[in-house]
Amino acid sequence: MTLIAFHDGIENASLDTWRYHLTKSDPQISVIALSDSKANDAEIALVWNPPNGRLAELKNLKLICSLGQGVDHLWKDQKRPQSVPIIRLVDPHMSHALSQWVLAVLLDFLRDGPFYRENRLKREFNKLPQANTIAMKVAIYGIGAIGSVVAQNLQSLQFDVSGWAQTPKTERPFKQKIGKHGFESLIHSNFIHICLLPLTKNTKGLFSQDVFNEMPKGSYFINAGRGEQVDERALLQAVRSGHLSGAALDVFCEEPLPVSHPFWNEPKISIWPHIAAQTDPATTFEQIARAIYAVKSGLAPKNLVDPNRQY
Repeated sequence: MTLIAFHDGIENASLDTWRYHLTKSDPQISVIALSDSKANDAEIALVWNPPNGRLAELKNLKLICSLGQGVDHLWKDQKRPQSVPIIRLVDPHMSHALSQWVLAVLLDFLRDGPFYRENRLKREFNKLPQANTIAMKVAIYGIGAIGSVVAQNLQSLQFDVSGWAQTPKTERPFKQKIGKHGFESLIHSNFIHICLLPLTKNTKGLFSQDVFNEMPKGSYFINAGRGEQVDERALLQAVRSGHLSGAALDVFCEEPLPVSHPFWNEPKISIWPHIAAQTDPATTFEQIARAIYAVKSGLAPKNLVDPNRQY
């Protein structure tokens, strides 16, 4: 029997769905809530934003599985058992979904969706000149499993795409810029800026007031990485001043976004409730099952996280 301690951060709303898929794949698997005292004997933790210190109470723990592609939520727990390996989900379906979201918000901006929705409310049949987007320069910050899919889909629509990473990536069919100088080069030379980076000590606060000021006037900013990578006050100022044309955000420093947050009052900032790519148990449970088998067989599971790099 393999006991899995489960916590999804939202009152375990998806526990029954995960239990169904995992036990169907292996009847020897049992899934219970992390909050249950019986979870103390669990060998596997399948979690998102678990309570601080709780994982350290699982004395038989052999593997921590993040319930998403991001793992930054785990670094908040200072008592997390350091010797237990961590894996993250890498799901082509999630990459596809997030790419769709990026395309949706980008094309909505470029084709003046907010203007035409306002026209609809006022029953006005007005029009704006159509933007020429062929060879429009787009920078994607973060070109891993998700960023690569986004880049290739944008290329298929004839955007001029460049990707940024801290170290070179192999087999990427688009231009790459690397390191500090590469980042500065993309900030200065692109009209669309898309952040898909993992949150690490190196990416926290990356998009600062100085960075927004260095973007060409009229640029548009899209963030589906993490909210903490952005100076939200600086972004708001850049949009309100007209230096940036606007922004589309799926992630924020505080979630849910407080009702008093000034972003709600800025019509040029599109707000989404962290739904660009949602974890689907039906398409990801097999990864978890394979990881469990690997660990119990003394093998290294796929998609291991490097704690030093924090992703």
